[in-house]
Amino acid sequence: MSVGPRSMADEPLPGSARDGDRSDGARHGDRLDALLDQLRLQSDRPDGPARLVGWLARQLAADVTLTVRAPGTACPAPPTAAAPAPEASAPAGAAERLAPAAVAVGRLLNGEPPPPATPATTDRAPVQAGPLPDPLPGPLPDPTVRLFPIGVRRPHAVLALRRPEPLTALEVRLVTHTETVLGRLLAARESAAERAALHQVSASLRVAAFQLLMGGQITLARRTAAALVPGVLVHERARVYLVDCTTTDRNVTARVLAGSLAGRALLVRCPAHDTHLIVLAPLPQDAPLDEQGWCPTGLALRDVVERRPDHHLGGSTTVDLARTADAYREAFNALTVARNLPHRHALYQAQTQLAQLLGESATAWAERLLAPVLELPRDQRDEVIETTRLALAFSHAQTGRMLDVHRNTVARRIERGVGMLGLDWGSFQERAVLDLALQLLGEAPGRGSTGHRVRLSAILSCEAAKAWAQAFLAPLAEDRRPLLRTLAGWVTAGANARDTQAALGLHQQTVLDHLRTAERLLQRELTAGRGGAYELAWALWVSGAAALPGAPRRGSCAGGAAPG
Repeated sequence: MSVGPRSMADEPLPGSARDGDRSDGARHGDRLDALLDQLRLQSDRPDGPARLVGWLARQLAADVTLTVRAPGTACPAPPTAAAPAPEASAPAGAAERLAPAAVAVGRLLNGEPPPPATPATTDRAPVQAGPLPDPLPGPLPDPTVRLFPIGVRRPHAVLALRRPEPLTALEVRLVTHTETVLGRLLAARESAAERAALHQVSASLRVAAFQLLMGGQITLARRTAAALVPGVLVHERARVYLVDCTTTDRNVTARVLAGSLAGRALLVRCPAHDTHLIVLAPLPQDAPLDEQGWCPTGLALRDVVERRPDHHLGGSTTVDLARTADAYREAFNALTVARNLPHRHALYQAQTQLAQLLGESATAWAERLLAPVLELPRDQRDEVIETTRLALAFSHAQTGRMLDVHRNTVARRIERGVGMLGLDWGSFQERAVLDLALQLLGEAPGRGSTGHRVRLSAILSCEAAKAWAQAFLAPLAEDRRPLLRTLAGWVTAGANARDTQAALGLHQQTVLDHLRTAERLLQRELTAGRGGAYELAWALWVSGAAALPGAPRRGSCAGGAAPG
């Protein structure tokens, strides 16, 4: 391993031939001062140990190597096993010249006592390589090689030194002090690695807790989060916030947010979007809200975002923990709105949801449509339903990362569910029907009446649904272009801009411009995220601007659970 670039500490130091007229004690003192400088200079450098090895090699005009046991290496190793390649060596070629000592170095790395050194007598003092309790039989193969185990715990790192001339007593003391400094540097590096590993474990557990919430497993999520952020999930209701860091390393923002939140929320690095941070903020019943509806956690996030021009913030409504997945979708929609606002933050507009207005007959329709899945064993049912809920709004890959499963697992669960329901996942309109059914199921599971079957067209023709659709589509009137016609054509064409272009005789760029304008006016994600597109489809079906699709292919749905 080569030595790093020269620095002030690499300049000729006391103890070289140029200051031979000075006393040995003075030279040794200067060397110790320089060694302390090395500790200061190298303490925060990843290559600090390597640079110190180079410094020692220059001081002693010797070959020097540093060998460190790799993390996770089995111990003990076979007695004749050679040591791994040195982490650092100096000068060039030192590793090759010290290669004959590899087995002895391996023994020290293995936690065994050092071999006896061949005594090297000078006119000052005899020298040997450190204390020799219970030595291994046989001297080192090269009497000019000296091994110095580093640290007080076995297995040691090993400093190997080769020089034809014997070391003086003061030089041995210099090596001993260098061992101490190397031990400090290696210990600091090991501690930093352990902290990084603990941080990674903590981050993974946070993601796991949020994934459990997304899957509706509240009890397991609470157990997982309890050791990370005690008490964070004790309340039954919460909000989800999404912070998009765009061009900034989200780890930098995460550190800032960790200080601002002070343990009152669950901070998660989003597994689906590399620039997103997720904040789940629990809300007690008496949580104060400002005049715009922001809770204290949301205000703290706003303060951080407002000081970073490339950041955006979206927040959900307050939901039960069991509806964390719905809150995530709301926050994602709000984030879309925030990107179009000068202040770069937005809360999801808590309009009354269509599913809340349709009554028991609609719930009964949803339960009949979903009956084959609802009849599965509970764990399989929940797995299919929660996966499908997320996949309706996000890609298979994003859904897999949110649930900590492979995208192929997501595809298999969806294929199983829609196959049982007789639906075509490739049809945007049938996905919109399925999304509405799942929304109705989430609003009032088990509330549906057992009376006569009703068709979706009748459900969507009620006055409450018409009022909802009118309010949903009203913002489009702010633009004088025929946005409603374009959106109706887009929904009928399966949310495909190219097919919409062909059907309406518009340029594809015109279609895309109309969609972007509609996203801003409706405050819904229509293209990148699909949840808002399904709401748009429902509103257009209710208003009559777009025709309801035909019935699903599953025969048992016809006449009762049929969507048309």
